[in-house]
Amino acid sequence: MSDLFEVLEKRAEANARAEIIAYGREIPDYRREAADPRGHAAMLDYAIWFRRHTVEMTRENTQLGEEALAFIGEIGRQRASNGFSTRSAESVLVLHANLMLHEIHDAAGDGEDLNALLRLTAWFGTQGLRGTAAYMRGYLDEQALRVKLAQRVSNFAESLLADAATAGEIARSLGVTAHEEYVVVVLRCPATPETGEIVELAFKQHGVPLLWRQPDEVVALIPAGHGDPLTVVKALAELTGGPCAVGAATGRTGSLAEALAVAGRVARVAPRERVPHALYGIPEVFVELGVARVPEVDEWLGDLVRCLANGPDLVATLDAYYRNDMNRLVTALALHIHPRTLDYRLGRVRDLAGVDPGSVRGIRILSSAVARALREPD
Repeated sequence: MSDLFEVLEKRAEANARAEIIAYGREIPDYRREAADPRGHAAMLDYAIWFRRHTVEMTRENTQLGEEALAFIGEIGRQRASNGFSTRSAESVLVLHANLMLHEIHDAAGDGEDLNALLRLTAWFGTQGLRGTAAYMRGYLDEQALRVKLAQRVSNFAESLLADAATAGEIARSLGVTAHEEYVVVVLRCPATPETGEIVELAFKQHGVPLLWRQPDEVVALIPAGHGDPLTVVKALAELTGGPCAVGAATGRTGSLAEALAVAGRVARVAPRERVPHALYGIPEVFVELGVARVPEVDEWLGDLVRCLANGPDLVATLDAYYRNDMNRLVTALALHIHPRTLDYRLGRVRDLAGVDPGSVRGIRILSSAVARALREPD
């Protein structure tokens, strides 16, 4: 039986060449780099060095030294200086780990050198984390010299939402902490060309990373348990310069993609408000979420909304009426009208809709109609 270390040493160059091919197939930035002969040669040299160094360190049972870590960090710097995206830098680490583990197990085959196999996989697990940190640190330090703060903050938000293991290193490069739990907030707001400026201001003023997913949709990640999230959301709505529909869900780092999906669904049915009154989650809009899945009900509510448009500010009146728990005096004060004027409007609703706004049936129907009217039209 061949020694496992000898097998890996003999296969180092062939495995390295296969790795470069895989990088080019999976990651556009690496495909571009490999198309240049000098770039391809440099990538190949590094891939061969890492494999041979792994065998050497494992055989001697030693850790990656400072010189080796500095070299790995320099590779990261080179990737940043060549314009590799953060997503490419993260993706290559995952692909590299998968390929290396496959190579080790493939070289072991059906052999009996279990001790060497365990030593290699254990070394790669612990030292791989140190190498990954060195690579990302070099990459991010160089990126900080070349990329605007707004883009780096958005990269951080994207990494958190993608549950990337490198989010902690990106946080370090920005001078913040990657928290264990976040309130993921989706704001649907007027499209603005000033997205970079807003991202930078939100980060500097509130320490909140933002990511624009669409021209009219921004995602904010607010650390849970650190102040009032609604205060931050109100400030973000003001920065965007227009009424926003807000959806929120709390999630732990490592599963934020699920929280984002929930927050996005809530934001699609939440009312648009110039100043958000609440962080809308499933409990606040569960009726609207259900209605949105039934086109016939949504259309019926739309007809009711158009009917209410025949009266004086009836939708706004009902909105204030239900927000203030149907208290006539508080509602009239909020609307800056006389209580008798409020009574007239509620009577007008009763006439047009055929249902008393203060009845159980009226609350169920008309509150849903108000929510339908206040959300963005489909």
